[in-house]
Amino acid sequence: MKTLFTAIALLSLIPAFSQLEISTGVAVNKNDAMGMPVHAGYEFQISNRLYTKSQVGYKRLRHYNDYVGATLRVSIGEIHQTFSYQVVKRKRYIFQPNLGLNYRFYKWEGEMDQPYNALPQRAWVIGTREKNFVLNSYDNGYSNVYKVSNLGFSLQLQSQFKLSDKLWLHLTPFMEPDYDRSQNTGGCYIGVIFKSL
Repeated sequence: MKTLFTAIALLSLIPAFSQLEISTGVAVNKNDAMGMPVHAGYEFQISNRLYTKSQVGYKRLRHYNDYVGATLRVSIGEIHQTFSYQVVKRKRYIFQPNLGLNYRFYKWEGEMDQPYNALPQRAWVIGTREKNFVLNSYDNGYSNVYKVSNLGFSLQLQSQFKLSDKLWLHLTPFMEPDYDRSQNTGGCYIGVIFKSL
């Protein structure tokens, strides 16, 4: 978490020639946990149509398994570094795919519904890279916590729509596969870009 706060502090000190991007939207992971992401980023122009973007973000996802009677909550803090190219550049529209790396910090929390220690026994097992994340209705196994951090990839297909000279709307479908495949996440970012030029 200290790394995330350091990255946010560094981003706030970047000169004004970069483009600020603020996003929210919807995200879902491989285990059907869904929620809202919040992202902030700065984009720098490398050449005529080539850019690089630094992003920090947070996702809070939730899923209720009504068959087992259990709730899964996933908190994700993340840092992205992507490179992009403006494939389509018009006066009022830009299509700019982003590809790069991310490093994410996960905290999974799960809780079973009552009754506990009663038949039939209920269990929900999610396979992860290090071990299984298990929720069990017996022997005080009704809640569990799993923490992990790892490297992944970011693929963002960003469409930008001009609202004014300095303000653009963006719609960005994304896929974020991870080294730990159980953390794979996808969805769509929606937000604004404050253009400096």
